[in-house]
Amino acid sequence: MMKKMGKLLLMAAVLLVATFSANAKTDKVELCDGKIVVTVKDIAPNADLTGLVTNYTITVAPDVIEQCTALILTPAVRDTDTKSKRVVEILVISAPGERYRSMWVEEQLYKVCDPNRVKFYTAKKGESLTIETNTLVPYESWMDDAKFTVTTQKGTYNPDCIENVCGTEEVCDIPYLSSPLTVDPLWTAVTPVLVDIDPIRALKTKLYYPVNVTRSVESYLENQDALALLGTLNQPNFTVASIKIGGWASPEATVAYNQKLSEKRAATLKGIIAGKYNFPESVYSVSGNGEYWDDVINFIATTDDPTVKSSKDELEAAIANNANLDAREAAMRRVDRGRPYKVIFDAVYPRSRFADCVVSYQLRGFNREHAMVVFRTDPYQLTENDYIQLLAVNPDPVVLEKAVEIYDNESLYAIAAKAEADAGNYDQAIKYYQKAGDSKEVMNNIACCYLLKGDAKNAEKYLEKAKGLDVYEGNQNELRKVVLNNKYFK
Repeated sequence: MMKKMGKLLLMAAVLLVATFSANAKTDKVELCDGKIVVTVKDIAPNADLTGLVTNYTITVAPDVIEQCTALILTPAVRDTDTKSKRVVEILVISAPGERYRSMWVEEQLYKVCDPNRVKFYTAKKGESLTIETNTLVPYESWMDDAKFTVTTQKGTYNPDCIENVCGTEEVCDIPYLSSPLTVDPLWTAVTPVLVDIDPIRALKTKLYYPVNVTRSVESYLENQDALALLGTLNQPNFTVASIKIGGWASPEATVAYNQKLSEKRAATLKGIIAGKYNFPESVYSVSGNGEYWDDVINFIATTDDPTVKSSKDELEAAIANNANLDAREAAMRRVDRGRPYKVIFDAVYPRSRFADCVVSYQLRGFNREHAMVVFRTDPYQLTENDYIQLLAVNPDPVVLEKAVEIYDNESLYAIAAKAEADAGNYDQAIKYYQKAGDSKEVMNNIACCYLLKGDAKNAEKYLEKAKGLDVYEGNQNELRKVVLNNKYFK
């Protein structure tokens, strides 16, 4: 036990050994059976090597403080080989109700220490005390081999004496400058914002039929997907407003025959839906629309098939000059001895025999399984809000790519930016973040991308726009590391 305060700074009672790097943030070391916690956020030389930045937090439990008149914590930099030491600061915590009696500690400290490095605190009864500090001390070359330590002592007024609390331990190493400092920026979450949109949605699908067939054929073309999409209507969160069904036939055969085919195909699709769901008859609108010519006309106008392309003008004239559909088809058959018609028959007609369906509905709540079925069938049917909710957790890259292709939406861009940043694609992440709005969180994350790219100028530019966030100070430390690395290792 020592009664002379002049010997206070000669004691080497330091805290628990820690194996984490001083470059790591929010790493915690528990001392005195967990009653004292040291959190080192950053320890590293400043940009011009004139000072050592020490940024850490110390939390002390009430029973440690209340066992003495004053608790004295002395963070320091120490080299055990050369016996060199630099005191960072001295923290004096008066126990509850002991502020007056602890003044003898202050008087002695002022005799032997730089008063600017002595800080005083008073604890409240039954409450832990947390001290957060960011201090700059003069930097010397021996510090590259040094340790960061904290001396823990308690002062007792009667008799006036000082004794150790936890023993002599190390906290962490001071980082070398023989290699670049690790840059590990602090990201912020960008909260998605759902768009205020019309709650009425439209689900669209088609059921295809072979030639002259009106019954449902599940294995034909994409019918399995179409039926699966219709199956999503069987959800408690659906309110169906209307179901519009239209039947169609390809142009071969007569108009009268094809009209009946289209009506039967529409009725088949209605029967499928009505057989599965108990929707009122009033929601249905069913019609047979006869022959479907839209794809035929479009194919003739755009195809690169040489047989059809060489007869394009004659085929278009046959269509334009014959309002009677039977006469129109007959005229097409006569062009170039029917060779273009054969190409059209094989390429276009199979998908001109269908019944289509538009279901207008309101969705109460989000259903991920339903959304993925819709996405696989027709990604354009999903709304912005659907995509935001679908991608909120573990975003699928394929879904994400399509979402930002379809919608110009800040929340979707933010999700895409995070995915790119997580993959290390910082340039692409920056491009997406720059479309994700101008919130402080977005600005901070752009700064993080530039920090990891080693671009101190742009990182500082965007980090200033994030001032006020909790992560601002920590990322200022990361910016300093980038400056150091650029100055000494490039």
